[in-house]
Amino acid sequence: MSRRELAGAVTVLACGVVSVGSASGTAATAVVAALVLAGELGMVLRRRVLPASAAVVPVAVAIGTGLVITVIAPQGLGLVPVLAGASVLPLHVPAGPVRNASIAVVAVAFGVTITVVSGDYSGLLAGTGAWFIADRTVEHEAVQVQRDRAVALLAEVEASRHALREAAAAEERNRIAGEMHDVLAHSLAGLSVQLQAIRAVAAREGAPPALTGPIDRAARLARDGVQEARAAVGALRASTPYDVDALRALVHAFPGDARLEVTGRPAPLGPEAAHAVYRAVQEAMTNAARYATGSAIEVRVAWDEQELRVGVRDNGLPAGGSPSGVEGGGTGLRSMAERIEAVRGELTAGPEPGGPGWRIELRVPVARRGAAGTTFPAGELERPERAGGKAEG
Repeated sequence: MSRRELAGAVTVLACGVVSVGSASGTAATAVVAALVLAGELGMVLRRRVLPASAAVVPVAVAIGTGLVITVIAPQGLGLVPVLAGASVLPLHVPAGPVRNASIAVVAVAFGVTITVVSGDYSGLLAGTGAWFIADRTVEHEAVQVQRDRAVALLAEVEASRHALREAAAAEERNRIAGEMHDVLAHSLAGLSVQLQAIRAVAAREGAPPALTGPIDRAARLARDGVQEARAAVGALRASTPYDVDALRALVHAFPGDARLEVTGRPAPLGPEAAHAVYRAVQEAMTNAARYATGSAIEVRVAWDEQELRVGVRDNGLPAGGSPSGVEGGGTGLRSMAERIEAVRGELTAGPEPGGPGWRIELRVPVARRGAAGTTFPAGELERPERAGGKAEG
């Protein structure tokens, strides 16, 4: 349970205790206590019922028990469960006439109950309070949906900007590499040819070793320079791979609610494998923002001696929410799987077992510790810790 849910449950329970204490008679006290437990159970179970549309049943139970408690123990606080249920009722009823009728029924029932208890027809006005609370929930839901869509669009924009930056950087590297190849490599190659010609002339003229030796060393340095220049040009043309440590910045920069959890001791992982893991997590987070708009995203990184396991999970669409409307290319999962398989790993995707949401898991083998040709993630990930995204502040 979240802090907000826990605070609401404790508040309803405290009001129920007050209602139990205000009931007169053993029978009334027992009935009120049973109704308090039923209402509390309804409010707690409303987010645990699957499918989500069935959550309206425990909410209706909470509202009904609150009304009955108000009649049996007028001095209690039975109206609190009623108002609490009215505040969440719109979240579990589809928008339209059905939702409006449900809110109207609760408002009228609440007003009539207060009128019966107080004996004053002005109690009917209390129904407007329940209507107002439900209406505020509807407005808040609409604002939340638009906010979630904006966050999803920001995630899409950020992914696009990231790709454009990489493309621009690659283009600039290619331009610089071309200039280096044209200027430096060609100049060194020309110098090497000239030195070889000078060496041939010196040998024909019978020049002493004191003269031919430096010429030979200069020619050798020129040839080595040509090879090094070509290697530098090739390295400049290649893109800079990301490593697993870069996941921290990726999660922190996500515009929505995203959390990173790292466990285990980092093991050697090749640059190609680390880059594939980074790209897969990036694509998984973008997909979550696209199709589970408004959901919190959890990224778990687990190291062990044989493999690196990474899981990206969302909690499904929030109640009353809808996808961002941004359509993907339809090849995201396939591209992720191909990246991971290219580094001898495997990727699985599917609904979260035993709960809402979608989970993507990948496994990548790691090299033996200290093996040659491998790179280690930065020391920042060497101990288990938890990092929050922007939504955590």
